Amino acid sequence: MLDILLEYAPNWTDPLTWLVVVAFVFAFFVSYGMGANDSCNDWGPAVGAGTVKLWQAYVLSAILNVLGAVLLGYKIVKIVVSWFISPVIAGIFAGGMYYIVKYSVLIRKDTFKWALRLCPIFMCFTLVVNLYACIFDGSKYLGLDKLNWWEALLLSVAIGVAGWALLTFPLKNWLPNRARRLYDEETKKIQIRLESGKPPKGHKIKDMREPDVQDNIKDLPWYRYFWAYVPEDRLTKKVFNTLQIVSSSMLTFTHGANDTGNTISPLLAIWLCYESGYAFGNAETRDDTQLLLGYGSFAMIFGFVTLGHRTIKLLAHEMTIDMSPISGFCIEVGTAFTVLVCVKFGIPISSTHCTVGAVVFVGIAKSTSEGVSFATFRKICLFWLLCFPMSAVIGIVTTVILQQFL
Repeated sequence: MLDILLEYAPNWTDPLTWLVVVAFVFAFFVSYGMGANDSCNDWGPAVGAGTVKLWQAYVLSAILNVLGAVLLGYKIVKIVVSWFISPVIAGIFAGGMYYIVKYSVLIRKDTFKWALRLCPIFMCFTLVVNLYACIFDGSKYLGLDKLNWWEALLLSVAIGVAGWALLTFPLKNWLPNRARRLYDEETKKIQIRLESGKPPKGHKIKDMREPDVQDNIKDLPWYRYFWAYVPEDRLTKKVFNTLQIVSSSMLTFTHGANDTGNTISPLLAIWLCYESGYAFGNAETRDDTQLLLGYGSFAMIFGFVTLGHRTIKLLAHEMTIDMSPISGFCIEVGTAFTVLVCVKFGIPISSTHCTVGAVVFVGIAKSTSEGVSFATFRKICLFWLLCFPMSAVIGIVTTVILQQFL
C-alpha cells in the first residue's frame, strides 16, 4: 500500500518538511545536553585525577566519540527504554577491578615494582575486553560483522597480547621512567605552591608523604584488607596514569557507540519515514544513518566543550573525596565493560548511570562509606527520578499539540 502511495504521490511528505527541521533542531539540543553531561563521565575521573588536562580530554573525546558513533552507533538506534540495573552492574565490575588492584598491588611491600609488573597484564585485559566487544558483530563498513565469535576473540587477544608485549619489552624502561618523571614534576609543583603559601592545587598535604603500607596494615588478617583503607603511593599512581588514558579512550569510544545512538534514534526514525516511508527499514546500511550519527556526535562534542567542566567537577571532586589514576582506571574499565556488553546485546543504557554507580562502588571499596559523598549521590538520584515524569509530561503535551495541527 505504501509503495502505491509513493508511486502516485511522490511528494506526499512535502507538508511535513517543517517537522523534519524541528526534529533536527531538537535532536541537536538533546545531543548537546548529553555531551554537556554524559560525555564528561568518560574523562571526568582522568581529569580529576590529574592524568590529562581538560583540553586534552576535549580533543580525545571528539575523535573517539565520532569513531564510536559511526562504527557502532547504529546498533542501538532501534530501541530506547528505561534502565535501572546498569549502575549496579558497572559498580560490581569496577569495584571488583579495584579489589584486584588492591590485593595484587596496593598491599604489597614495594607497590611501585608490582605495579610495573602487572601494568602490562592490566593493559592486555583492558584491550581484549573492549576490542572483543567492538569487533564481534561489529561494523559492516569494516567487514567485522562477518567474523565468527572465535575469530573476533582471537583477533582481540592478539591485539591485547601485542599491547602486553609492547609494555613488557620495547617500553619496559619507558613506563617506569615516565612514572618517575611525572612524579618529579608533580612534586616540584606542590613544593612551589607550598613555598608560595598556596595550598597544593588538586592535592592534599598528606600526599607529600610516601606511605608505608606495611607499617599501616601489616597486622591485619587477610580478610580485613577487604574493608581497610590502603594508602596509594604517589609514584605507583603514576604507573596507572598510562592505563587510565587507555581506559578513558575506550570509554569515550563506547560512549559514542551507545549514547549518540540514543539521542539520534528519534531523529533517524523521522528522517527515514520522511525519505522512504519506513522507519528503520534499512537503517544499518544507509549512508545517511552515519551522517546523522556524525551530526549527533558534533552536537555532543560542542556540549562537552562548552559546559562539560561543570559535570567533571561534580563527578571528580564532589562525589568522591579522593579520585586517583588507580580508582579512575577501575571506574572506567567497569563502565566501559558494562556499556559495551549492553550495546552488543542491543540493551540501551546510560553511561552516566554506569559511571556514577562505578564511582560509588569504587569509593566504598577504597575506604568504605567515607570515600563517597552520599549527599551528592542522593541529589543525583533525585534528579534521575525527576527526569522520567518530566520527560513523560513534556512528551504527552507535545504529542497532543502536534495532533491538533497535523
